[in-house]
Amino acid sequence: MKKTCLFLTLVISAGHPFAQQLVPNLGDKVCALWTAVAERTKTDTSVGEQLLMMDWWSMGYLKGMATQYAFAQKVSSPLLKIRGDEEVDWMRAYCEANPRKNISDAALAFLEELESRPRR
Repeated sequence: MKKTCLFLTLVISAGHPFAQQLVPNLGDKVCALWTAVAERTKTDTSVGEQLLMMDWWSMGYLKGMATQYAFAQKVSSPLLKIRGDEEVDWMRAYCEANPRKNISDAALAFLEELESRPRR
């Protein structure tokens, strides 16, 4: 039953216009790009979709890493309990401070920072 539901979900979502767009790998892009796009959206709303795509990519990347960590370690990752806006705000601040680092470096730094937080 689960396989049937998953298959139907994939079939239905594949027809959606957003599903037909290519999603680039933003992890190898430098932080300065993300920071520049975020800054530009303040005066040019036409790049808003690009910023949204970058934000979503980062959230998906982090959630995927957190899920893999939780599966491999057989424990819950603190990242699975974080709101998306907290992830994005932290990573943008990191990118502003480290413009030559890759966006994936920002994600790894965020995960390391979360690991250093006291457990609740």
